[in-house]
Amino acid sequence: MEQNDWTPAVLLTATICLATAGLVWIVAPFGPTRGRPGAPTIPLHDYRQDVVVWTGDLAPGLKGVLGPVWGDAGPDRDHDGMLNGDLGLRGPRALAYFRLLVFNTSEETQTLELRDGDIRMTGPDESRSQTLRSLGRMLEAGEIHADAGLRFTLGSIGALVERVDVLPGTFAKLVVPFDGEARIEQAHAVVTAQGLVLRRVEMAKTVFRSLMERPDEARVRDL
Repeated sequence: MEQNDWTPAVLLTATICLATAGLVWIVAPFGPTRGRPGAPTIPLHDYRQDVVVWTGDLAPGLKGVLGPVWGDAGPDRDHDGMLNGDLGLRGPRALAYFRLLVFNTSEETQTLELRDGDIRMTGPDESRSQTLRSLGRMLEAGEIHADAGLRFTLGSIGALVERVDVLPGTFAKLVVPFDGEARIEQAHAVVTAQGLVLRRVEMAKTVFRSLMERPDEARVRDL
């Protein structure tokens, strides 16, 4: 599958741009690529099950995989803390960030809305839930502030969009924030605003990283 243009960048250049902002945030090897990825070299299933993702239909013709940024608890916490710090989101305003792969499995261009509340993650206490937040809307509303370097990075990882157009036979790779201290491995359910329910899947860390590096619809169908 081909990849949309605004997936996560290999951030050597971006890191230099962001040095003055105090954000040392490297998301390689999730840099943008175009063209069809080669055949996967890592089997889909592995005996070590240590990363949790949620997969399923996000909209008609669009299948998604929602997972952690790195798949390591420490780096994921550090990543969230640094990004929240640069956005001025501390304490109860802090957000949790996840990766979202979106595959267009249809023969027409499909659109996915990523506005506040369009995806909900319910934790062990089902009376409480964490919802998708729109950083783009928050910036426009003045709820958060970001300099040019930080805006560049957020844009390069698709974290500012509220509407994703995915061409047939392509995918989009994004970073999406949720409110609260969302923990994807502790979630009991992940549901879209349209009532579509995602399914919990556990996979080995090597498999997760391979999928994020080389997204492949055929592999996602097996999840």
